[in-house]
Amino acid sequence: MFDKAKAQQRDRLVEWIVVAITVAALLVGWGIQAAVEGRTATAEVEGLQLRYPAGWIKTNAEPPILLQAEEWLGPARSTVIVQRRPLPAAPNPLRAVQQTIALERARTWTAYRTLETDEAATVAGRPAFRVAFAYVETNPNPYLETVPVVMYGEDYLFQVGNDVYVVTLTAAEDYYGRAKSALGIVVGSLPK
Repeated sequence: MFDKAKAQQRDRLVEWIVVAITVAALLVGWGIQAAVEGRTATAEVEGLQLRYPAGWIKTNAEPPILLQAEEWLGPARSTVIVQRRPLPAAPNPLRAVQQTIALERARTWTAYRTLETDEAATVAGRPAFRVAFAYVETNPNPYLETVPVVMYGEDYLFQVGNDVYVVTLTAAEDYYGRAKSALGIVVGSLPK
């Protein structure tokens, strides 16, 4: 004869086992994701050990760019760039470097606009001159039908001795939050 009470008890036990296995799988997955996202790669450039996220691809760059790494995320690539520029003889040298970079970009980037500046920002525990900006990225390939992408970016400028290091992060506006973890990794590897 069929015992309904024992069947219900067995069903509850199976349900709890399934819940426990699901929770354990989620915790293991979260741990693996955290370990993978925390990995870094290192590029040795001009005596510096610059770190960037391991999943990003280092591309060739010419001075004053020391490092350029990219990741395709969403409709456009996210990019982190490290530049080293000489410290100008100006009353506010970081602002002078920022203005030079803004002029260079305004000539070459579509609809480049500086959104805000903050001379007392911090990133990865370091004081910095921060500049937020936006521009539109278009695909110059006439055979691909693509929609222009609004890109968001931030520059962080640091004075180190007689040099100004500029760390730039750009990403499609909707994906910027995810790409921002790269910023702390790169800034943490800069000389102090």
